Amino acid sequence: MHSLVKHIVIADDDDDDVDLFRTAVEEICLQLTLTVASDGVKLISLLDSIAKPDAIFLDLNMPRKSGKECLVEIRTKDEFNDVPIIMFSTSNQTNDIDFCLKNGANHYLVKPETYEGLTGIVENLCNGYFLNPIHTKGSIKNNHIPR
Repeated sequence: MHSLVKHIVIADDDDDDVDLFRTAVEEICLQLTLTVASDGVKLISLLDSIAKPDAIFLDLNMPRKSGKECLVEIRTKDEFNDVPIIMFSTSNQTNDIDFCLKNGANHYLVKPETYEGLTGIVENLCNGYFLNPIHTKGSIKNNHIPR
């Protein structure tokens, strides 16, 4: 599949989740470069040292600096105003979703329970769906994400 997205950063401290995401990208979207940060502190440092990514996938619960803290910090940097931030978490708590969408996340996705759900997210990523500025919340389970 030809990808509209060339480079994304994913920040997640769960190695298994990162490996599954990487596998889905390699299966569906070969042209996509995936850069990984294993915690929030590493993410902020990484963003200061690489070319601006097309999108950032950000886990909520990470050590040293949470996804919420990273979101707020990234949104204070003008150079990242046009970079979509997709919160990607196991949390489906309304307070987490509302906080993230009110503080600059473009999308909030609950991590899917199946690999098929994850490949649907990656396919949408490659097709450019997450590049739009609309603030959405959803998950594969409740069908808010198109296939």
